[in-house]
Amino acid sequence: MWRTCTAAAAATWWVCSLVTETARADEEVGVLTCTLAEAGSAPASDIPTAGQTRDALCTFKAKGGAEETYAGKVQGVSISPEHKGALIWVVKSTSGAAAEPGLLQQTYASDPAKPADQKPPMIGEANSDIILHSMADKLEGSASASQKAAPAGFVILGVELRLTATSG
Repeated sequence: MWRTCTAAAAATWWVCSLVTETARADEEVGVLTCTLAEAGSAPASDIPTAGQTRDALCTFKAKGGAEETYAGKVQGVSISPEHKGALIWVVKSTSGAAAEPGLLQQTYASDPAKPADQKPPMIGEANSDIILHSMADKLEGSASASQKAAPAGFVILGVELRLTATSG
């Protein structure tokens, strides 16, 4: 009887631990907004070039209220020199990491496992528990995988963030 109770308790603990880990997976820790700087020297043609890198000024607003400023570099394909605007990502953590100062300071690369018809999340290279999920608008009617169009405009391949200021 004692062994049965011990085994049942261990199995219950394992299932509860698994449920807790699953619930913590991809926990939102804040929102990152990056504004692209103007391109330095534009190419001679009007055709966007592959592998461009643009400077960016980024602000991270943690769910806990703290705000950080990062200097960034955004590498992408087909980012035209005229492209202005903001890139917005939901920052998630698979480890349930608390938003500490400098949490995002690292290089991120696009997830190669994502299909070509979807905007891939950006996965931290030094800390892969930190993942940036694009908040780009989705086209109406693009829910079916067989009917999705390839991402329009440009594709982000990498992001590098360096902490410059913290408040809150």
